[in-house]
Amino acid sequence: MTSRAEDGPFSVARPFVPAAEALFFGRAAAAHSLLAKWLDSRLVVVYGPTGAGKSSLIRAGVLPNCSDRDADVLALGRVRPLADGDLGMGTVAPAGSPQVNPFAAALLRSWSGPGDAAPLPPMLRDVLSGVGRGRPATCSQRPVLAAVDQFEELLAPHPPRLEVLREQFMTLLGAAVAAMPNLRLLLIIRQGSLAELAPYESILAAGGEITRVRVDPPDRGAAALALAEPARRVGGNLSPEVIDACLDDLTTSRVTDVAGAPSVLTSDTVQPLFLHLVMAAFERERAGHAEAVVAELPAWGATDVLLAAYLTQAIAQEARQYDLDAGEVRHWLAQTFITERGRRAGVDEGLATTAGMPTALLVALAERYVLVVEWRAGARRFELFDDRLIPVLQAAVPTWSIAGAAATEIGAADHLHAALISRVDGDDAAVRLHTGEVLRQEAADPRVRAQALLLLADIDSERGHLEQARAGYQDAAQLYESLPDVEASGRALAEAARLLLRTGRLGSAVAELQAAATRLPADANIQIDLGRALWYSGQRWAATALFSTALALAPRSAAALAGRGLLRVELGDDVAALEDLNRLDRLNPQAQQAVPAAETRAARALAMARLGQPAAASAETTAVLDDAADNGPVLWHAAEVFRVIGDDTRAEDLLRRAVEAREPALLPHQRREVDRLLGHPGAMA
Repeated sequence: MTSRAEDGPFSVARPFVPAAEALFFGRAAAAHSLLAKWLDSRLVVVYGPTGAGKSSLIRAGVLPNCSDRDADVLALGRVRPLADGDLGMGTVAPAGSPQVNPFAAALLRSWSGPGDAAPLPPMLRDVLSGVGRGRPATCSQRPVLAAVDQFEELLAPHPPRLEVLREQFMTLLGAAVAAMPNLRLLLIIRQGSLAELAPYESILAAGGEITRVRVDPPDRGAAALALAEPARRVGGNLSPEVIDACLDDLTTSRVTDVAGAPSVLTSDTVQPLFLHLVMAAFERERAGHAEAVVAELPAWGATDVLLAAYLTQAIAQEARQYDLDAGEVRHWLAQTFITERGRRAGVDEGLATTAGMPTALLVALAERYVLVVEWRAGARRFELFDDRLIPVLQAAVPTWSIAGAAATEIGAADHLHAALISRVDGDDAAVRLHTGEVLRQEAADPRVRAQALLLLADIDSERGHLEQARAGYQDAAQLYESLPDVEASGRALAEAARLLLRTGRLGSAVAELQAAATRLPADANIQIDLGRALWYSGQRWAATALFSTALALAPRSAAALAGRGLLRVELGDDVAALEDLNRLDRLNPQAQQAVPAAETRAARALAMARLGQPAAASAETTAVLDDAADNGPVLWHAAEVFRVIGDDTRAEDLLRRAVEAREPALLPHQRREVDRLLGHPGAMA
């Protein structure tokens, strides 16, 4: 019932990937300009503030526009070694040969892609491995485009041993650029690390041109395009007025000081993370998986709620890693990183703890874009990621300005919205964490508890825990019934019934679907599923009537047309069956993907045979048998075709195969009909 990462394109807090190029809008000009500079310069440094979208610009804007005809493009690289002392190549270097620098090994590994799928230029591999220095260059003149993401990881302070290895790596990388005149190096780095990179730039450019390109968060124009175009591509439509209202909300921070005096902070740019949050919520709502979180706005437009949910998600997951209470961590964030004037406060890194919390927790929150970290004079300084988080924290922690005030527990609604974000990201463990917190709070709103149960049931269903999922759906239905919310209860009952149908418990499935249909009489999908349940239990006339009801509600429903067409063939109403199956053929191919193509083709062939079209029926039957050799209904219909055209031997062989078929097997009433045709004893009983 709830979309996950693979269902939607808007994963939160992760860069766009090349496959998402069609949904990456607002920065086309910047991407083309950057690609031109990359092709012309020996070294390009792409820099900007944390979270500005540097990696997304490269992944979804620049790389998809790199033509294989013009250049060889390596996978996006990283330089962080797996662990202190790791040689990075999986084994120790052979005796007599130099050890492989761990930073170089990590970079080679990432440039090669998973499983070394992308071959690297031999000269590049040799030089970075320390075995090719001094050899004459014998590489082609085609540009080799090589990018390294998060280069600031390399420039952070390291233990003395790794400091030496870092210097060695810089020398090796510069030697590779010098040895390969066609190598074009691009480094992606946070703005605060530019000073640490500066001493190495001339080495890494090998005397060639150095180009610096700054990337800032998108301005309002680019942000508006980044919302409107992806929404249009996935079937939605956002008006300019709605987008303007949303951007006004994202660029305006209404804060208060310790005395309660309000003030407004504004920004000319929009954080890409916030745009991702909005579009992920829009996708959930468009797919029918989210309820509006405030009465006046759609779920995706209530940005305070979205930001609060994102904070809850990040805080709860990271707090758990350090055995800390999430509510206390949120309280600490508000008191530590908001000044008396209601502005962002900075905190200098301590040795093991920072401002009373493990320093590793702050680093983890910076990775989640709750905090931002900059290196200053060899030490890190932390502050809130963006001004827009200040009013969200102030609303969540009303006592933020009172020293010694007790922390308040994160509410069930916040945990629910965090679970929805985690669901979009495909992080089922985080979904279980947040829904567990919802269900632990016995005083939580029954509607919030019901939604949490639905999320858990969705996950259990996907993982094959069908009985556990069914119980979850039924518990949610009972909660909705108590509100009362008849429609939501009906949807949950329908989900439970579908699981009963999958497990062959037809009587229970029919009862649950009838209850759901009573609550949602205009839901075509419930009518279709009830029709299937009656069909599978042998009540074919009643099932046909339900498919007709579904078609009255949704005339272009492929599932209803296919179901009624198949049933009409079974019942011998061949003219009406062909009418349904021909209507099905006229639907668009995407709609037809939801129906069993082999079975509808076999049913069509049987109808044509009985209506005096033996040649066409025989040809269609022969073709479909090649694609469905173990499909019981297909084999049964094929046997009937050959029986009609007089080939009884072939018909009997296909009937016997139909009895043994398992993908799928015959339904009980279909098996009885096949037994009758074969003349088995007791078949007529």
